[in-house]
Amino acid sequence: MTSNKQFPWLIIAMVLFCAVASYYLVHYRVFRTFSMKVVKFDNLYVEGLTKANHNLKAIQNELRGLQAKACSAEVLQVLTDHILTSNEQDLVWVKYLSESVICSAIGTTQIYGPKYVKVGESSERGLYIYQQTNNNNSNALWPIYAARLSDNFELFVSVDAVQNMADILPYATLSNGLSVHLNNGSELLRIDDGASDAETMKFYSATTNLRYCFSIDAIAKNWLWLNYFLISMLASGLMLFFGYLMSGLAKQLYLNRSFRMALKRNEFFLVYQPIIDINKASTFSVEVLLRWRNADGSIRNTADFIGDLELSPVMPDITRWVMLTALNELTGLLKQQTIAWCSINISAKEIEQGVMHQFLLELAEQGYPVNYLSFELTERIQISDWDKLKQFIDVCQLLGCKIELDDAGTGYGGNLWLQNLDFDYLKIDQQFVSQLGEPGNKLSLVLSYMAIAEELNIKVIAEGVETQSQADILNSLGVHLQQGWLYSKALTVPELIRYLVVNQ
Repeated sequence: MTSNKQFPWLIIAMVLFCAVASYYLVHYRVFRTFSMKVVKFDNLYVEGLTKANHNLKAIQNELRGLQAKACSAEVLQVLTDHILTSNEQDLVWVKYLSESVICSAIGTTQIYGPKYVKVGESSERGLYIYQQTNNNNSNALWPIYAARLSDNFELFVSVDAVQNMADILPYATLSNGLSVHLNNGSELLRIDDGASDAETMKFYSATTNLRYCFSIDAIAKNWLWLNYFLISMLASGLMLFFGYLMSGLAKQLYLNRSFRMALKRNEFFLVYQPIIDINKASTFSVEVLLRWRNADGSIRNTADFIGDLELSPVMPDITRWVMLTALNELTGLLKQQTIAWCSINISAKEIEQGVMHQFLLELAEQGYPVNYLSFELTERIQISDWDKLKQFIDVCQLLGCKIELDDAGTGYGGNLWLQNLDFDYLKIDQQFVSQLGEPGNKLSLVLSYMAIAEELNIKVIAEGVETQSQADILNSLGVHLQQGWLYSKALTVPELIRYLVVNQ
């Protein structure tokens, strides 16, 4: 799982990733949008030329049959009949090379107005492309004409492709400008509603030999990037959150299995740390501590797994194993009164399950000396079922077991526990003991717990005593039961027996 130190860097990395990913997604979206427009524009252009070619070829064939040399009634009739009988309603113009007039289905007229010049051709169709020349407007929307040439006449018909392109462009929301050029550089269309320095994207169509240049709308592009960024941040945040949950679940499942396998393979073992009575200079009792031996013989650091173990559903099974193993290993020492009792750590969560007091009763019925057990209730996990806790303490008192409040002042609700529950001992945590004798250290906290213990008529044990100075200060305060490396490390049973022989 991610540590608190790594979390800010993970957030920074996620933001950078989402920003970069959004950048490329926007460019891909722009490219896809314009690519689709290019395909659509190509289709319009091809359809327009194909339609024009069909009209022009049909009329060309009919006019060749007339053998006319100029616009005549027969020519006008051919053009009119074509309009009436054809599915195409485009008006075709005819200009005979021998005269300066043009004729169509609506009649004959003199040539006037803007000049049209040839700007390109469609060689595979035999068509020529004409467009107006005097176009100085920034937005060029002038129509183009397709033409077919014969020996003595020319045929023209308008092609709507340019106007259709202009009509479609406003729906390309990422673009505010477009220019279309023929392969020879001639410009067919220009719509320029954006800034002169706007970012552009160019395309070349191998189908039509047209060149497209789109102006990118910066505001629309930035809004699109922001949308992608926010969506990707939301998605990444959800993935991170569920990943965090799943990693925690996966870790807990892995640890639970590891705990069960360790219990099954006898990888757990117990060590015992003496609690010394300073007044008598002898061992008063011992605290039972759990250790985990790896397959290679190395010992795991207890702090690395004990927190997860206390939250594991395997913990009650391990606590029962600890109780049985401690009673079996220490039976002789306990019955001979070499040590008064052995203390075992138990968490509030185990007690809340309502099975520990039943197990104690079963041990007593089987003849185990449970009256030599003392249970250290830790404050590390908050209690939520006071009735179960009181029920457990009542059973312990009935069976003669001792109850200690461990890690007093470092966890959840220690003062409330002292007020509502009956304890036999109070253990001052090593966090307070380690500060004794240090410059500027205040004894008020230790003295306050001493006063509480005296008022409640319970005894005090100090744990984590490592220096003689700490031991002397505690002794001067009236704390005569002490535990720590100053006296002994945690010992296996053989080591404990040797220790007791030497120090009793």
